[in-house]
Amino acid sequence: MDSWIVAYDISDPKRLRKVATACEDYGVRKQKSVFLCRLSATDFVRLRSRLYDLIHLEEDQVLFLPLCGKCVTAIEAIGRPTEAHDVRDVVIVT
Repeated sequence: MDSWIVAYDISDPKRLRKVATACEDYGVRKQKSVFLCRLSATDFVRLRSRLYDLIHLEEDQVLFLPLCGKCVTAIEAIGRPTEAHDVRDVVIVT
């Protein structure tokens, strides 16, 4: 699993809600339009494709910023505390 910062600037409130919901399905919200996502290669493609279908390419922007493992553990916050990057990870055993 790779870690990504997903940040967006969406001009329409309706699209904004849909983009936020998609990101919530794959990551942890760090700020209003910034998510930390731990994604497999397949999940990265799925999220990118889903967001591509939601946004207007001429008006909106989504950034995918890769983070190395060392970078993720070095994230610092000033102000409100932030959750550890893997605090919401879920493991399903069948």
